Amino acid sequence: MTRSRQARPYPTRTITPPRRTRDGGISPAWLLMQAAQLSWEIRNILLLINGMRLNLSEELHIHSESSDMLINAAHATAIMEARLPLAPAWGNGRPRSRSIFAQAREAGTDPADVRPDLAMVHPPIDPQFIHDVDAALRDDPDPNAQCAGTTLKKERCAKTIVTGIGSAHCSAHLTPAERQRRDTLRAAQDRQMQAIHDALEDQRTALAVNWIDRYGRRPHRLELPSPPSRPRQVFPFDDDAGLTLGEDDQAMLALYDTGWPALCPRSAEIIGALLDCPRGTTADLAEIAAIQTPERWSSGEQWLESSVWDGIRPPELPLPAAGEAPELDEHPSIQVLRRHLHDDHHAWERWNTGFATLVEACDDPPVDTMAELLAFWQDIGILASHDSTADEPLWALQPSLPSPWRVMYARGRHVQPHVLAGALDHLLANDVPLDPDLPPREVFNLIIAPKGESAHGTDLATRDTVSVSS
Repeated sequence: MTRSRQARPYPTRTITPPRRTRDGGISPAWLLMQAAQLSWEIRNILLLINGMRLNLSEELHIHSESSDMLINAAHATAIMEARLPLAPAWGNGRPRSRSIFAQAREAGTDPADVRPDLAMVHPPIDPQFIHDVDAALRDDPDPNAQCAGTTLKKERCAKTIVTGIGSAHCSAHLTPAERQRRDTLRAAQDRQMQAIHDALEDQRTALAVNWIDRYGRRPHRLELPSPPSRPRQVFPFDDDAGLTLGEDDQAMLALYDTGWPALCPRSAEIIGALLDCPRGTTADLAEIAAIQTPERWSSGEQWLESSVWDGIRPPELPLPAAGEAPELDEHPSIQVLRRHLHDDHHAWERWNTGFATLVEACDDPPVDTMAELLAFWQDIGILASHDSTADEPLWALQPSLPSPWRVMYARGRHVQPHVLAGALDHLLANDVPLDPDLPPREVFNLIIAPKGESAHGTDLATRDTVSVSS
């Protein structure tokens, strides 16, 4: 009998193609491997949730076929990237993946020598389980040999022997020693299969946790667009001339430097519209922002009336309450999902409260809609209005944008100290870039200065330690 070993007798080369081609373009081989990796992950996610109040056997069958094809194509790409010797191409055009395997074998190489850099291998298990199976295996002279036992009619038994235990009999004629070796082998194989099953479950659970981290945290929050690239030795502003002529992107860079985009919800939509149209009316800005996501907004007016938290609030998944579905609650992935949903909702509440406190600290009315957010940005000096038209103001980025620290310091003398302290905590928690001309110490001094006393010249070092937590 030829024993089945878990590991190959020689190491396999893992091939990772470069992300870029020599010309700087995206590598098709790398994209193919990414597609195969994602397809393998989706199949494992389907295997994990199959049976949890859902029967996904049909979806699993259909997806497994396409996943296998992508994995085979990625394997063929690895063979090509490894430059294994191949026989001449068959027919016209580029060969298919199975043709590449056949060409490699015809040229005298083994396609199993290389493999794509994909995380679809079985997770490692305790080597002791493999050792127990190997120790229980016995070589058979001929796996298809006929049983040496006899029937009740004193005739030679026509069944084949039990393989893997060094037996000369079938299961019905095993000797006590052969039966003991068979039971030992079966027990070792069962332990090995259970270990593999547990390792696969752990691997799929870890994959689900990774997916929750990758796709489940603030799934609807819009990411900030990348700021324009800053040219070397080009400063955003000139002290004498103001904004560099013809460099509207420099004003956008200055907006990023203030830290305001990371503090205001849905600011990415405003910034995206400003990048397309740095100067335009309020209606123009709203129309461009609505066009960016036509599946959500049909007009600029609808976008202006929408809530600043639309699409940012964590989703409310229809999960039953804990304890109502014990078979669901016991699954580790559901426990992790519940914890992440709770953490996301907690984070959203802190962000919501912090933004509202920041607006109050700037001595402005509450901001609930996108129109009010634009008015807030205009009031604090991020956007300026020019009375060049009779109907609507012309929006344009100012050449000198105030930081949150400067706005709080300028307006904080009319706000309660605990509101300023909460806004200060919000700025520190979000790592807002510091204003070089106005350090946080000045805002601290504004908070702890006695009522009626000027905050100028006050130093924290001469005062007792004050907690600014809201």
